[in-house]
Amino acid sequence: MDLRQLKTFLKVAELGSLSRASDQMRIVQPALSRQIRLLEKEAGAPLFVRHSTGMKLTAAGKELCRRVADPVRQLDHALGDMRSLSDTSQGHVTFGMLTTVSYALAGRLALRVAKEFPRISLRITEGYSSHLIEWLQRGEVDAAITYGPASDFHMRTHELLVEELVLVGSPDTALSPERPVTVSEMAKMPLVLPSHPNGLRLIVENAAAKARVKLEVRIEADSFRALKELVSNGVGYTVLPLSSFSRDHRKGEFRYAPLTRPKMTRQLILAQPPESELSFAAVTVANLAREELAAMVRAGDFVGHLLFNPTAGKAKRSRKR
Repeated sequence: MDLRQLKTFLKVAELGSLSRASDQMRIVQPALSRQIRLLEKEAGAPLFVRHSTGMKLTAAGKELCRRVADPVRQLDHALGDMRSLSDTSQGHVTFGMLTTVSYALAGRLALRVAKEFPRISLRITEGYSSHLIEWLQRGEVDAAITYGPASDFHMRTHELLVEELVLVGSPDTALSPERPVTVSEMAKMPLVLPSHPNGLRLIVENAAAKARVKLEVRIEADSFRALKELVSNGVGYTVLPLSSFSRDHRKGEFRYAPLTRPKMTRQLILAQPPESELSFAAVTVANLAREELAAMVRAGDFVGHLLFNPTAGKAKRSRKR
């Protein structure tokens, strides 16, 4: 059993297909098949069930995947770190974000990495909080920005910021930043919200419970794009951080109002898989993400306050090209 076999196994397990794994790894299928067969022989059990549409993990395969995913990722990071000791930050980094955070941050972060650390290969993946936590626990992402508080998770976390949430409606509504709306008033409006267990939905429902009102949820939309389209077309109202629709608001596609009694906020944290160290490249990306968040708070793109020192852990500036 060697690292190459394990990496092949994990890639096939992730993609569910030898052909797709072959395309991504740029290795011919017969070579991948041979590595899987050798691994199954050493494991003493079949790891996949082959069928016409792809490959599905057996019970033994799922257990092996659970046990080796994080160690293999750590070995990859260690090798990358050793290569980078006498050179610039480099390596592969998978960085997860909440969908609403990705709207504001993903492009800025990717541009910083491409410009300042061209030898870092960055993959940004977005999802709801439950997805991000699952990916972190399985070691499929190096770090992720998700909902806090940090004490809710059995993993390494760093607090980032507390951000205010607002009521969002179509351009035809009377919403205004100068006229706050109470949660009791919001509860009488038709709402478009994500379904359970989305973190944003839980925040809204907790606020409604404190105000002792029942929400009128007209439509549940788990697609952020669909949610914004429904609201923009006047189907209902939703609750979002200003950062997640600021560009659309400037184009006149939405109106918004602050929420009060109670005020709604969300806490964002940076989380990483439990019992694992970030690679040099992942630390670099995380530091850049913090810098960009701090810049957006200063610019008013994020309405809230930071929970970390923005001058600490600045990304390394001097490097070889």
